[in-house]
Amino acid sequence: MSRIFITSRIGFLRRLLPVLLLGVLFSGAASGARADAISKEYQLKAAFLYNFAKFVEWPPLRFESDTEPIVIAVLGQSPFHSELEALVENRSVNGRAIRVRSITDAADLSAVHILFVPSGEEHRLKGSIFGDRGVLTVGESDVFADRGGVIRFIVVAGKVRFEINQASSDKAGLRLSGQLLKLATTVRRKP
Repeated sequence: MSRIFITSRIGFLRRLLPVLLLGVLFSGAASGARADAISKEYQLKAAFLYNFAKFVEWPPLRFESDTEPIVIAVLGQSPFHSELEALVENRSVNGRAIRVRSITDAADLSAVHILFVPSGEEHRLKGSIFGDRGVLTVGESDVFADRGGVIRFIVVAGKVRFEINQASSDKAGLRLSGQLLKLATTVRRKP
């Protein structure tokens, strides 16, 4: 094997390791009030949202400065807002802090980098919001996918997985890493 191939594989594994470790961490038995407050499924989805930030390159103009945080917004009623806040507390991605916001209307996404749309909250979208805004949109429903969302969570055999609409990510000006594309169950390439 060539040294370049081995080096690229090691780099891939280093970036993939946090995703796998979080999956193992959250797949164990939950305990106490925390387990009652949030399901295992939404613990995993929160971990995925944080980790997606590691595998996305936003257009340079989406950040006003090199230190502006990455903002993850949850539209409408959140099944895991506090879990997501706790998960990203004191963490950063590429030198940027992570902030979590709740929003009730998708009209102003200028300060949002990742938008999560829980199932049943699609009505707040008021038509298709997806386009060249530089926002990584993540949702759960078929309606979300039909409107051009970038990533859609699915549950397969009791496990949380995701599909990627690469045409939508291209339209939004986002570059998704090849490693993220390899982890997806499906990659839709045509609009």
